[in-house]
Amino acid sequence: MPENSVVVQLMQAVGGGIAGAATRTITQPLDVLKIRFQMQVEPVTNHKGSKYRGVIHAFKSVYAEEGMRGMFRGHNSGQVLSISYALVQFWSYEQLRSMAHQFDYWRERPFLMFFICGGIAGCLGAVAAQPFDVVRTQMVAADPSSRRSQMNTFTGLRKVYKMEGWMGLSRGLPFTLVQVFPLVGANFLFYKYLNAAVLMAKPPDQRQEIHGAFLFLNGALSGVLAKMIVYPADLLKKRIQLMAFKQERKTFGRNPECPTILGCITTTFREEGIGGFYKGMLPTLLKAGLMSAVYFSIYDMFKRHYIAPMKEAEKNRQKLGKH
Repeated sequence: MPENSVVVQLMQAVGGGIAGAATRTITQPLDVLKIRFQMQVEPVTNHKGSKYRGVIHAFKSVYAEEGMRGMFRGHNSGQVLSISYALVQFWSYEQLRSMAHQFDYWRERPFLMFFICGGIAGCLGAVAAQPFDVVRTQMVAADPSSRRSQMNTFTGLRKVYKMEGWMGLSRGLPFTLVQVFPLVGANFLFYKYLNAAVLMAKPPDQRQEIHGAFLFLNGALSGVLAKMIVYPADLLKKRIQLMAFKQERKTFGRNPECPTILGCITTTFREEGIGGFYKGMLPTLLKAGLMSAVYFSIYDMFKRHYIAPMKEAEKNRQKLGKH
């Protein structure tokens, strides 16, 4: 079975989807806090007008006001988002990496290959998942009493399309792509580099596999490092996505004014300073580390236990067929 056979590609997509679903379930509460922080113009401190004043305070506030349902608000749309994104990303990455391996230039520069292939795959996944990201963001950021916070994914898609057309469903996509290419590229780069370092630290006869615990740890470290690089772009993207329904966020305080990319940057800096670009970063880094750890370790373990034996069995059958 060739590396890019239909069955192998299907299994790569399935593995990506499983990794995406598991990751979303574990990290959803942190994602809710991140979005709430990003939408808050007031400081995320003990400021008089601030609704949320820190991670612990926000957890308590959301749970007290909205219950466990509030901590998982937008989870269904988030699952659709995560599965569609991870499915496309991992499938694309494997095909791009396989093609790149055919050229000496990329074989001689493996870490550059990981970065470029990862970045392109991330962008393809982001394009596929963008409409779900817009709907999920609006559901999480809306007042708990509003209809928008209660809608399902496909109702949300229809509503956004009816109000704003395709422009609404792709709102924030330029920021997404600017953010995703270096983020996912760096994530793959750091992850592969750390895995290579772990293997090189072993005796030569023990370098075949990496223990699952190291896959998890390397995934966490790579996720945190990559996210720190691109966090401001994520905040600006979220604020632009919410411009169309400011009236449904009245209980959260002032709304950020972000009619354009440049306007969003200027207004955020003028009213909130440089720190405004990093609101919600703590829960984001916690989420990024946990997400990347689960994401990569589950996918790599899936490859190890399902895809690799499948390829090995096919190679053996091909050898027997030649004799």
